Amino acid sequence: MILRRLTEALRRQDWSTVAVEIMIVVLGVFIGIQVSNWNEARVDEGRARAYLERVGQDLDADLATLADRKGFWDQVSRYGETGLRYAQTGTAHDTSHWNVLLAYFQASQVAEFITTQATYDELRSAGDLELISNLDIRNALARYYHFGAAPSVVERPAYREHVRGIIPMDIQAYIWDSCYESNASGFQRMFDCPPAVDEEAARAVVDTLAGNALLMQELRYWMSTMHVAQLIANDRVAAATALKELIGASESISSHLGTSR
Repeated sequence: MILRRLTEALRRQDWSTVAVEIMIVVLGVFIGIQVSNWNEARVDEGRARAYLERVGQDLDADLATLADRKGFWDQVSRYGETGLRYAQTGTAHDTSHWNVLLAYFQASQVAEFITTQATYDELRSAGDLELISNLDIRNALARYYHFGAAPSVVERPAYREHVRGIIPMDIQAYIWDSCYESNASGFQRMFDCPPAVDEEAARAVVDTLAGNALLMQELRYWMSTMHVAQLIANDRVAAATALKELIGASESISSHLGTSR
């Protein structure tokens, strides 16, 4: 219709009508482009929200894992302290030699913490980081996920291999079956259990362990590492919590603006 009117106006040399029709065409094209850009922006905004929602879920997973690891590392540390105290004093104090033997074994346990970053890796590999328009969030994401895993929270200590090379295998098998459990999520639990051997046999093993100077040196190193792991975990909890709050504040603002529109 517009093209026919424009052709007729040109034939009549009605320049006013020609100008009006051209302006209508240009305005229509401009509005069409703007609508397309607006729709594309809304799609991108929706994708960014979906990404950030998934990042929030990853952070929740990290916080749950960190809570578990902090408790586990604290328990490992307490077992280690029991073993070191026996090596220093030569007495079981208010516990049994079986419990000291159990402590020496359980002090060798490890529990890794590796940041959950599948969503962030997807953002980077797809080149979609620019979808997140909030520069503060982008920078916070980069800082948080640059961590990966510190050696202290993924280490396999020499003590672990050494002590398990000394404790008799039948006792180790009993501890695994009766004093320890884990689940598919990688969460572990250590607990007290009835003695596998009598006190005399348990004392013979713990005296061998406590008298091994190199083994005790390795245990002290591992206890120091457990302390560092707790400090790192505290930092990770603070960082994950701050990032969640930043994302939550951004989503609240976006929701308010969307309602206002």
